[in-house]
Parts: sequence; C-alpha cells; structure tokens
Amino acid sequence: MIQKRPTLLYFIYFLACFNLVSSVQTLYFTHEGINFFHIGLLMSIFQVTKLVSELPTGYVADKFGKKRSVVVSVLLEIVGMVLALCFPNMLGFTLAMIVGGIAYTLSSGALDALLIEEMLATKTRTLEQINSVTRVLFYVGMGLSSLLAGIVASFDFYWIYIVSIVVQILLVYLLVRRLKAISEQAEANKIIKISYIFEYLNQHKIVTYILGVDFTYAIAFLPIGVFYINYLSSQSVPISTIGVLTTLQLIGSAILGIWAYKLLKKFPVRYILLGGPLIALGVLFLFAISKDVKLGIVCYIMTSVIFCSYAPIFSKIFHEHLENHIRATVMSIRSLLFALVGLTMNPLFGYLIEKVGFQTTFMIAIFLSISLTCINGLIFKKVLATY
Repeated sequence: MIQKRPTLLYFIYFLACFNLVSSVQTLYFTHEGINFFHIGLLMSIFQVTKLVSELPTGYVADKFGKKRSVVVSVLLEIVGMVLALCFPNMLGFTLAMIVGGIAYTLSSGALDALLIEEMLATKTRTLEQINSVTRVLFYVGMGLSSLLAGIVASFDFYWIYIVSIVVQILLVYLLVRRLKAISEQAEANKIIKISYIFEYLNQHKIVTYILGVDFTYAIAFLPIGVFYINYLSSQSVPISTIGVLTTLQLIGSAILGIWAYKLLKKFPVRYILLGGPLIALGVLFLFAISKDVKLGIVCYIMTSVIFCSYAPIFSKIFHEHLENHIRATVMSIRSLLFALVGLTMNPLFGYLIEKVGFQTTFMIAIFLSISLTCINGLIFKKVLATY
C-alpha cells in the first residue's frame, strides 16, 4: 500500500494539472466575441473572487481537511465549466469566473499541501524529491493538455470542455474512493488566527521574502501568460501550432530546468534567491522587445527554463519553514498575492493591448516587475546574506 501510494498521489496531481480549458480559455472568449478589454475584466472577476475567498478557503482546508477542500474544489470546477459551455456570453462567463475563482482557492494551497504532507507521511520521498517530481508533473500535465486543446480547438471548443469535465470526474473518484488521507488522520484540527499567521511570517522572514518574489515576478509573468496565446494568434500562428508550441515550452522547460537545477546547486543559495528571478525577467524582456516571432518564442521558453531551474530551490526553502497545520493557509496567502496581481494587471493589460499593442504592454509590466524585485531584495538583504 505504501509503495503504491506515491504513484496514486502523483497521478492525482497530474490530473489536477491536466486542464484543457485553461490552455485555450482566452481564445474561447474571443471566439465567442469577447474583446481583450472584456477578457481582462473577466480575468479580474476571477481574481477578485480569489482575493475574497483565498484566506477563508485556506483556513477551511487547514481546519476541516485538505482532501475535502480539494474535492469540493473539483466539483465547483465542473460547475464553472458547465456554465461557460452552456452560456457562452459575458454573463455566463462572469458566473463561470466566480465559481472558478472559489474552486481555485479551495485547492490552490490545499492540493500542494496535501500532496507534500501525504508523501512525507509515507517516509519514501524527501521534500526535494517531491518538489522535483511535482514540478515536472505540473509542466507535463499543462503541456499535454495544451497540445490536446490546440488540436481539439481547431475543430470545436465544445469537446475541450467535455474532455475536461470527464477528467475532473475521474479526479473526484480518485480523491474520494481511492485516497485515504494519512496526515490528516494524525492531526488535531487547530484554530488559526490571523495574528498568528503574521507572527509566523515575521519569525520566518525568508518565507516572506519568497512570497514577495512571487508577487513581483507575477506582475509580469501572470498577465503575459494570460495573453500569450492571443499574442501568438495575432501573429497568425494557427491554434494547433500554438498547442504544440505550448507543449514544447512546458515539457521542454521542465526537463531542461531539472538539468539546470543541478548546475545551480553548485552556486551559493543567496545568489540564486535574488539572481534567478532577475535573470528570468531579463530574458522575458528580450521576448517582449523581439520583432521576430520565432526569436520571441525561444526567449519565452528560456524564461520558463530559468524559472524551472531555480523554483525547486525556492520551494524547498519555502516548505522547510512551514508546519503542516499552517501550510495551506500560508500557501493561500501566496495565491492571494497572485489574485492581487491579476485583479489589477489583467484589465490594465487588456486595455493597454487595445491601445498600444502586445509588445509595449509586455515591456511596461516587465520593467515594473524587475524594479519591484530589486526593491524586495534590498529589503531582505540581511536575510539573504544568511544563505
């Protein structure tokens, strides 16, 4: 049972990452007549919902069980897909974004926390091994779903939603019928106060620093990620080709990232903690200014490779400083920061793209992200010096 358990957990995580809808969602919106500004508004509605529900759902996961939280999340995800499929208009998409936002927050911290804690409970995997495998599974799942979505979207968006719903139903079955949570059986539920969270973060400043890096990096990367496929489409790249490119980017960056990660382990951690995100943002800036689409795609892929190379180091340090009873809540704070970025940047991106185009908008966001990342590094300079 113990030997089979890691395989089941990894497969569950893979299915959670295998989401065809997220791969082509903005293309589906434009297909149904939604312009970029309104797409930005829809994504902001999603982020507002996350913003409002992130901490409460993180608390729910820590209080009532991460497995239950993830199951409810998947069920709500199915509801959101049905809404978007059956009501392909601004109102239907708005409702889908609200439901999807709640679903996301119920699993955003809980799924990773559940996987990590269950894996550690088996005593068959180290934290570093878990982080490395889940990183690959995330990108492989996203990559394969992007490939399939690109192919299916060439025919009909309808089947993208149908396949995704079937995958979600399978995920619910595995969670409910096959997975018996070990770690949560052994833990007493604890009431977590907001004051305790702030005190915890103050005592573990490296966690606060990493949260800050996530926030500043996301200012550029999240909105660009949202509109990336629209950018490629505007450059006359076929949807099926976009799917292939996205797959190569995700899977290739995960594989190359593992190789690069081994090289990075030879360098002092403090250099990686600051230099990794800055180098990635620098390459992303090359993507933004590139006039050649092919060169831009290469730079975008290289950004993902760099991210995958340093992300396991960040993740290892991050989780080493988190106790099980607070893990989902702190990871929800992480998602909360992403929600803040999406809330402000997505509609702004949509507006600026309509006015000044993709590349200028991308450059503005990346410059802002680089500036804030440097400021964050200066604030936590003493903390970084200890690594």
